[in-house]
Amino acid sequence: MSSDYSGYLKKKGAVNPGLKKRWFELVGKRLFYYKSHQKKKAPVGVILLKNAEVTLNKQVKHGIIISGKHLKRTYMLVALNQKEQETWVKELNKAIKGEVSTETPKIEQDDGKTEMLATTKGESVGLKDFDLLCVLGRGAFGKVIKVKKKDNKKVYAMKVLAKDMLIKQKMVEYTKSEKSILQQIDHPFIVHLRYAFQTPSKLYLVLDFLSGGELFFHLSKEVKFDVDRARFYTAELVLAIGHLHENDIIYRDLKPENIVLDAEGHIQMTDFGLAKSAISNQNPTYTFCGTPEYLAPEIIKGKGHSKPVDWWSLGILLYEMLVGLPPFYSENINEMYELILKTPLKFPSFVPSDAQSLLKGLLERDPGKRLGSGSSDYKEIKKHEFFSKIDWEKLYNRQITPPFVPKTDKDDSTAGNFDTEFTSERVVDSFAVNVRDEKADFGEFDFANDKQ
Repeated sequence: MSSDYSGYLKKKGAVNPGLKKRWFELVGKRLFYYKSHQKKKAPVGVILLKNAEVTLNKQVKHGIIISGKHLKRTYMLVALNQKEQETWVKELNKAIKGEVSTETPKIEQDDGKTEMLATTKGESVGLKDFDLLCVLGRGAFGKVIKVKKKDNKKVYAMKVLAKDMLIKQKMVEYTKSEKSILQQIDHPFIVHLRYAFQTPSKLYLVLDFLSGGELFFHLSKEVKFDVDRARFYTAELVLAIGHLHENDIIYRDLKPENIVLDAEGHIQMTDFGLAKSAISNQNPTYTFCGTPEYLAPEIIKGKGHSKPVDWWSLGILLYEMLVGLPPFYSENINEMYELILKTPLKFPSFVPSDAQSLLKGLLERDPGKRLGSGSSDYKEIKKHEFFSKIDWEKLYNRQITPPFVPKTDKDDSTAGNFDTEFTSERVVDSFAVNVRDEKADFGEFDFANDKQ
């Protein structure tokens, strides 16, 4: 692979906050990173530089910050010396301005011949049964592709995950949990899993295609929503999160990127990679995970967390929908953690009093006092005055007309409500290497939902 610039940097992660040395390769507007230069096979992750901003981190020697509204998090990198820092900043800015090539990494390909197929009603389903239409998104472990099933012409979103990346990042159990949760959950505001299957190198989750696009996509364009629109999305999320909590599942990754609109304008929660089952207030978990802007204080403190973390994240999301930025945002992650833990909650004058009251309840730092933390969970939140105009039964039955109906594509091969950074990519199956690690047991991953 020919890269525009490469070298070692130290990177601070969201799941593990410590700095770790990684080999970085700048290719076009993508910054790929690997565990090491010598053992490079597939990237551990990728940072998309389109519309990003690169600045020096004045609090950290040789530090570099990559931020941007389109990014899922702010990245903190540390160069090995001042010269490297200066060169990286120069090369990254060149990439952002489009002064580099667009070649993508050439990685060993899975031949796809050995599939463990999903079976329903005597029918075996695998990759061969789908036409690949366009790329919808990309993450550290793979990408999401818009696909069409060849026999019934139905359109889906196919999430493709590279097994070797999941193993390297110790995300195998998270992925198996995601599939298990989606397999059992049936709710009008949670995306439905239709098929799951695997090859020696990859896992495939075939989900409903939600043509309205990510809430993040619309919020980025409009900056903030009016109160009624924010109320509508929040109410549907209350029902979805409440359903998860009734099944002792915590979501832990609520943010605009993981909420997608369907064709009618209703929301759907997606990406259950950090969700965890069998959790109650009496049986907390201690994993440090999530996106920094949305982390609850108890996660940052590492003292154990349970269902109230989702209500904190809902408060952050509602605040962002009303104001345009999360309440405790900073480009410096450590500073942001301090803001989350200590800074008083403030509101612009245009935020109505009932919304302020709800946000104060959801953004209570003590999880035991937080709105929704009691035994009635989401039912307590439903009673708040902010939702006094909501008919909850009609809302659940999708009988309330959404305040915004997205424009959708007539052409199956396009996806107008998704970022052109992804949809303009050449449509191919994701790069990956075959996994022959006996310790990485993905089990019987195949699944087919009879309710197609």
